[in-house]
Amino acid sequence: MIREWDTVALEQLEQALSARITAIDDVRRRITELGDLRGWEGEASQAARRAFQVAVQDLADESAVIGAVRRVTADTFDAVLHVQLEVAALMATADDNAFVVSDAGAVTDAPNSSERRQHESIVRAARRADLEANARALILEAEGIDVDAAHVLTHAMSGGIGDRGAGGFKAADQQGRLSAPAPPQNASPLENRKYWDAMPESQRREILERHPEWVGSSDGLPSAARHQANVNQFDDERVRLTAERDRLQSIVDDAPFGGAFTNDDAALWYTEQKLSDLRTLEQVVAKNPDGRLMLLDLKSGERGMAAFAVGDPDTAEHISVTTPGLNTTIVDSFEGMVGEARSLGDTSVEQLRLQGRHDETVATIAWLGYEPPQTMGPGTFDTVRGMLDVTQSDRAAAGAVKLAAFYEGVNVASRQPDPHLTALGHSYGSYTTGLALQDPGPGQPVDDAVFYGSPGVNADDESDLGLRDGHGYVMEAADDRFVTEVGKTHRFGPDPGTASFEHLSVDEGMSPDGIFRDGALGHSEYPHRGTMSEYNMSAIVAGLPERVVR
Repeated sequence: MIREWDTVALEQLEQALSARITAIDDVRRRITELGDLRGWEGEASQAARRAFQVAVQDLADESAVIGAVRRVTADTFDAVLHVQLEVAALMATADDNAFVVSDAGAVTDAPNSSERRQHESIVRAARRADLEANARALILEAEGIDVDAAHVLTHAMSGGIGDRGAGGFKAADQQGRLSAPAPPQNASPLENRKYWDAMPESQRREILERHPEWVGSSDGLPSAARHQANVNQFDDERVRLTAERDRLQSIVDDAPFGGAFTNDDAALWYTEQKLSDLRTLEQVVAKNPDGRLMLLDLKSGERGMAAFAVGDPDTAEHISVTTPGLNTTIVDSFEGMVGEARSLGDTSVEQLRLQGRHDETVATIAWLGYEPPQTMGPGTFDTVRGMLDVTQSDRAAAGAVKLAAFYEGVNVASRQPDPHLTALGHSYGSYTTGLALQDPGPGQPVDDAVFYGSPGVNADDESDLGLRDGHGYVMEAADDRFVTEVGKTHRFGPDPGTASFEHLSVDEGMSPDGIFRDGALGHSEYPHRGTMSEYNMSAIVAGLPERVVR
């Protein structure tokens, strides 16, 4: 059905309607001038002027109706042409891979598919899933175009469209446009990406301007679109949080004991923290114009959550995602995380350059898309709660689901055939990372993982994490006692310090590029610029494992 839509007829209709609007507006302008009736006064002149005004308004309404139809015709032409081009590309890809796509979007093996192709089960299954997601998205987009266009045309025929004092084209623009579809509910990163690709550019712009909350945190979408959507939410989030803070402050001020016996004082404290989070994120965006704010969530949890990429993860050959642990918050930690991501990326690019791989690019992502344990909060017992949380798996398990989807989304959004993706996990975040790599889906896209200052990753070796042998790494500083000692209790699986992962040096010394590197001593020093641990991470991120120091 989609391939049979006549875009030529739509284009010709749009041109005819545009000509009709021009003619009507010319007549309306001349009647308006004639209706001035200068020099004629009295009851008869007033009646004549009213008659002219009625005629002018009738023409304006007719222009609005035709303008609305013209607008929906033009939008439909653009949307249908985009969908048809996407369908043509889909069919070509299916044919190249010996698949057949039905009108309902089902993807099956072509009758003449070779035996060799039949046995490429894993790759072939992934291609089939990609094609089916693409087909479903295009069918939904086409159905949405049809429904929207029919709604506008029915509205026009029933007299529901008029000028309403707006002046022809302005009324048409508001009443005749195709609406952008909302994203699918509970969609996978692949489904999100196909939803975005199925829309023409005009609908994408509308979503970014009018409904940025739909897509800012949607895994699988291009990072530039996510960034723009999230930045577009800054003002609305500030208004929302300020209103909530003022409401809670009023309740606390009026309470006999200042909210001490309710949750309102705690809610006020968290709301004020989120306002500070927002200011921090605005500063991060302003200071890193080449970056991408890939996640903004100041609603769903007690604490704010965010992710920021230094560089373009959609085009980079090498991508890293760093997940932090205990006591990490946006307001206290995120700007530092982004600085460390930039330093790691710079060092990784330098290592590539030294190996003659000047054209390869790196993107480094600071991910705080979950709520790590916290020992600081509004209550007296928050320290105790935080210490208990850091020995429990609940927060890591909840975060791992989000992190696994984020990894998959980065992979899906990449324009590289197979980007090199490295997972970096620090402290409690290493446990979250380990759980994310054990996602029960069809296979995680991470190629390498580095765990540092880790209490455990719930794994004996790389095979437990979906990694190839020799692609899981551990770093432990001599003076990093608090969290790494938890590993010896086997609370979160085998002790990373004795498990069969590659152990990388954190000691001071000369790295293979001839630079003397500092040692990492404490729990927070691993990613510091100029350390051996940061150098080792950069070598892994750059895909240069032969250059690490063990």
